[in-house]
Amino acid sequence: MRVVVDANTVLSGLFFAGNERHLLLASLRGELTLLYPEDVVDEVYEVIERTFQNHPDLSEAFERLESILTAGGLVSRRAYAEGVPTWSRRLRHPEDAPVLACAAAERADGVVTGDRDILEFAERYEIRIYRTRELLDLLGLQL
Repeated sequence: MRVVVDANTVLSGLFFAGNERHLLLASLRGELTLLYPEDVVDEVYEVIERTFQNHPDLSEAFERLESILTAGGLVSRRAYAEGVPTWSRRLRHPEDAPVLACAAAERADGVVTGDRDILEFAERYEIRIYRTRELLDLLGLQL
């Protein structure tokens, strides 16, 4: 299964134990492929720099980030940029558009997020949206 992840899912998995960390580790084991839009990766680095600079697990988080990006699929902005304007018009928060544009361009099996706006959006459009726990359960990946 190939699933696009948003920045909050990545950040939660990097810095906190729980479902998101379990998802990232499952990708390292090859149990699914996580796709990382270039915009999401940029946002992850920006938030780390702004918010987590003094976090005690910072160096471990950077090592984990490098590993998950290598194990997953980094998707170039060029691959989905054409779809961003269309998705921006559909969303209440246009900054979420790269995640959905990437999922559409890559023909991903879905998006994993906890973002309420994207979750509500899922009911109206063709991209499957999963909460992390829901995706782990679907794949039979228990904590």
